[in-house]
Parts: sequence; structure tokens; C-alpha cells
Amino acid sequence: MKIIASLSIVLLLFSCNKKDTINHYLPKPITQKELIDNGFYKYSSIDTIRSGNEYEDNIDDTIKSIIKYNMYSNVKPEKNDKKQLRPTQLWHFFREDSIKKKINLDYLKNKLNDRIITYLFRNDTLMYKHIIVFSLDKSRKEIANFTSMDEIIKYYDNLKISIKPQQIKNKKTGEVYSNRFMLDNYETQFYIGNSFDIKNTSYAIFVNYKERNYQDVLENLYGNYFHCY
Repeated sequence: MKIIASLSIVLLLFSCNKKDTINHYLPKPITQKELIDNGFYKYSSIDTIRSGNEYEDNIDDTIKSIIKYNMYSNVKPEKNDKKQLRPTQLWHFFREDSIKKKINLDYLKNKLNDRIITYLFRNDTLMYKHIIVFSLDKSRKEIANFTSMDEIIKYYDNLKISIKPQQIKNKKTGEVYSNRFMLDNYETQFYIGNSFDIKNTSYAIFVNYKERNYQDVLENLYGNYFHCY
């Protein structure tokens, strides 16, 4: 018997221009209440797992389980072409007018300080945290300078937080990943720079709190389709 899933979307919004006082670089898990109290926006989806074979005429629609996802983000919502609330579009502007592109990119730079912060909860359990900085502004003290591994290690050493490298080898290629660490007992990946960032002023962090959940967060959770897994 095959398990099929149907996805319904429910979007909830909570933010009253509250100041964010959380240090998101610390590995300590954050609660949903703390995120709401610090002005984060809440986006929710429900994944309904049903039994049956989608290729048969008679599908057993018995609901086996319901999985609730809550995503908390510092990105405010906007209405898409279908008048649905989604996180503000910050990339893939090839179908958009230049005015909207400028407004949204100004929002990313001037309001978010080129930083997107995401927490994902599954059935109220924190699964992972993802932080991406598109261009580091060193004048912003609340944004850590993680543009080199030396800076990352120094940051956590100064806070007396354990950070230990993991030697994980790709079974197919034999490549040893050098960006994976145990950060205070949480499996963490650091990404520095990209092919468009010749000055290495961008970086990303992915902290796993439950299971291994590595994925392209921006594409999978922030697209207009808002799809979870």
C-alpha cells in the first residue's frame, strides 16, 4: 500500500513591530513564543498523510496522520498574484516589474540588513534553524562576522561554546566535508561565500535540532508554492 500526501496551506501572521533581541547565533533552542514575542512572522502548513495507491481508481482516503509545520521568519508577508499571503518575494524577479523588484530588494537591504532568519517546527518540535546573510555589514553588531572559519571558531570560543569539526565523507565521491561541526551537540553546517560573492561577504548557517534536515530553505520554504518537503 502506498502512502500519499496532500498539502493544505494556512498562513498566520503575528508581528507588531517588536524589536528582535534574540542572539540567533547561539545554538540554544528557541521557543515559538520567544519568536512571536520578538516580532517574527508565523507561516503554517498542514500535511495530511492518507493511505492508498494514487494510481488506482479507488483510493482509500483514510487519514493516517496530520503533520503541522510552523515556519517563523523575519520576512514579512505579501500577497501574490492569487491574492494569497506568502513571504515577501526576494529573488526570481524575471516575471516581475522593475518597480516591485527595487522595492523588495530595498526591503531586504534596509529593513532586514541583508539577512533572512528561519526556524521550522514540525508538530511543535523545533527541527532546524537557518540564517543567511547576503552581504555582511560589519557596522551591525547583531550580525556576526562569519566570513571565514577562523572567525566562526573565534566567535564561539569567546563565548565558551563547544564547536568541534566533523569528518564526514561523501560515500560516492570520497569528498570530506569541511564545513560540518558539532555546535554544542547540534549538527551544524556553515557556508561561506558563493560564486557571485568574490569578496566573501556572504554566509549561511544551518543548525539541526532534530534529525538531519539539510535542504535549500530559500527555494523550498519561501517560494510562492510554499512547499514543505
